[in-house]
Amino acid sequence: MEYESSENLILNRGTFRIVDSEEVSKLLKNKGKKLRVKFGIDPTGNKIHLGRASTIQRLKDFQDLGHTIVLIIGDFTARIGDNSDKQERRTSITKDDIDENLKTYKTQLSKILDLDKVEFRYNSEWLSKIDFLEIIEIAKKFTVAQMIERENFHERYINNKPIGLNEFLYPIMQGYDSVAIKADIELGGSDQLFNLLAGREIQSYYNMKKQNIITKKLLIGTDGRKMSTSWKNVINIIDTPNNIYGKVMSIKDEYIIEYFKLATRISDKNINEIEKEIKTAKKKNIMDIKKLLAEEITTMYSSRNEALKAKENFMVTVQNKNFNLSNDIMEVQTDIESILIIDLLSNITGQIPSRSEAKRSILAGSVSIDKEKISEINKNIELKNDMIIKVGKRNIIKIKKI
Repeated sequence: MEYESSENLILNRGTFRIVDSEEVSKLLKNKGKKLRVKFGIDPTGNKIHLGRASTIQRLKDFQDLGHTIVLIIGDFTARIGDNSDKQERRTSITKDDIDENLKTYKTQLSKILDLDKVEFRYNSEWLSKIDFLEIIEIAKKFTVAQMIERENFHERYINNKPIGLNEFLYPIMQGYDSVAIKADIELGGSDQLFNLLAGREIQSYYNMKKQNIITKKLLIGTDGRKMSTSWKNVINIIDTPNNIYGKVMSIKDEYIIEYFKLATRISDKNINEIEKEIKTAKKKNIMDIKKLLAEEITTMYSSRNEALKAKENFMVTVQNKNFNLSNDIMEVQTDIESILIIDLLSNITGQIPSRSEAKRSILAGSVSIDKEKISEINKNIELKNDMIIKVGKRNIIKIKKI
């Protein structure tokens, strides 16, 4: 398998829009120019999913080409929250929440970036000190009409859903980050385009050279919608190898090529060959192609050896349904004699966060006990030692009586 060059990955792979593409191309060819490449993360959650990681992979490409990655931790902007892709107002997040979420971020980022060469900055460093009069002057660069025209704000406006004035301030704050760190280029998802363009406007207010912008397409989640922690359709890069592999195997066949393009570094040449094969392939061959994809992604965030183990585990537990041979069964100890199936799933196993979600899983036919499918939501279960509970294709729990 061949891998694509860093320059092509930056300019072409999964690109939504580049501003200005001709200049970015020239900058990449200028080996003597060291660029400051900006990327912001608001720590509103404690895990990085594959969708966000696919953009961070492009930071790695810039890093491999010798440029400086400036990673903005939005400890200040997270207090407001970015509503670029939201249809409701965000719930406020506290400083304690932010601090807690930040604890594992660097460990996760180290799976992709050389952290010794990353310039970490926290935007509270400058946003907590900016003068209010200065904010007013910056705000004059924008109009209410521009804000309302944004797709998600427009939909909320015509549906009489509230839009907080604080939400209009978010692009200004994110844009000011570009001034503070003197960004040459900013990366983001396609849903961030308005915010990134705001950075250019605010830089021009300060008579700075406008940053160039690279936006990337958004990765589809396991349910066919945009990958989002809010929708619980994510593949997290710190998931176990078995879960990463299994979740990739669960995506719809129609998204296989999109995943190859956005979530791997495999060459365009190889992807084109795979795409041709899919068009003429039978179901079995498509399964083999998807296994190749799952193995590649699992390797990126663990190791080739772990990916091969995950592949074997998938074949044993999902394809052959031989749970007893699984290396990834979670054991749960309990002294309870009997319990309703909904409470078993939501309280004892810890695999389903709520009773309503447990009910949906049962009605969807996703729950089995000792290979017998459970269809009654009010079924009482007598717990036995070594009982095997399966939720979905990957979550397997063994009961240990104490």
